[in-house]
Amino acid sequence: MAGCCVTCNQPRTAFGCGCGFTRIESLSNPLVASLTPCVDRLRDLYTCLGARVYEVVLVRTRWSGGERGVGVEEVISEEPILPTPQVGDLNGVAFQTFSFGSEEIGTLRVDQISPRYNEDQLMGRYEGGAPIPADENFYWEIRIPISDHTSGERRRFFPSNVPNKAPLKFQWSINLMRAHDDRTRAGDVRG
Repeated sequence: MAGCCVTCNQPRTAFGCGCGFTRIESLSNPLVASLTPCVDRLRDLYTCLGARVYEVVLVRTRWSGGERGVGVEEVISEEPILPTPQVGDLNGVAFQTFSFGSEEIGTLRVDQISPRYNEDQLMGRYEGGAPIPADENFYWEIRIPISDHTSGERRRFFPSNVPNKAPLKFQWSINLMRAHDDRTRAGDVRG
């Protein structure tokens, strides 16, 4: 029978079926989601206490030539992830030596990202899942502020996996891969 539950063979409705199990799409505001603002405020205490020292920012740039790498690159948006997520150990980012010098390579894990964000935001897609346009870049930037108005190194990262949502931990987590072409400490694009 088409449109029936495989467990009880009863017709499915918006609120479930004869077996009594709840369908995910029938929940408009589950309890876990309603507790997110409270958990976010508690998580922000880590930042207030100075225990979260890495700023995590989603950066979007646009190229004037109509495609990535062509023309002049300009920053069109910077969105800090708030409350400040937990940035894993930077020991996963190491130097690789080349004949011209050395480059940072490696991966980094970021977790305790608020569930207020969605997968599209964390992957750089636009609302409704629209892909990143051919003339734009999207990346994550990890930085340690030196003072209130001065940034330290701005390290560029790209997602290396699909973000994982853990509702009972009230978080998203994601692994990031080190990329090149960092912005200057002042926030200017290089090149």
